[in-house]
Amino acid sequence: MKQIAVIILLFMVGSFTNQVYAQKKDRAVVCFQSDMDCADCENTLYEYLKFEKGVKDLKIDHASNTILIEYVEKKNNDNAFAKAIEKKGYKAKKIDREQYNKIVADTKKQSHEHQTEIHKERN
Repeated sequence: MKQIAVIILLFMVGSFTNQVYAQKKDRAVVCFQSDMDCADCENTLYEYLKFEKGVKDLKIDHASNTILIEYVEKKNNDNAFAKAIEKKGYKAKKIDREQYNKIVADTKKQSHEHQTEIHKERN
């Protein structure tokens, strides 16, 4: 009887693991380099992009001027995110994940701080 319970438990755990893997499988990641000036710019983009279709994870950093979006491939695409960023008045230069990681790491090494922030006028 215990063997049957253990087998059922293992089957249930295996099924759950497969479902989690399947959910991650249809996701894509896109990275952009932008031209944010300050934390307000970062917040503006975050509040706007978090409501785009399919967004599952969103990392925006004004110090490194980077944006990372994890999304469901069937619901959105890289070009739509670029257009959404540009619609808010920011640049959206697509970069690969390796470039993104390097930019973020370099920014952390330089200990870039924004104690006084300058707001630039946008066209």
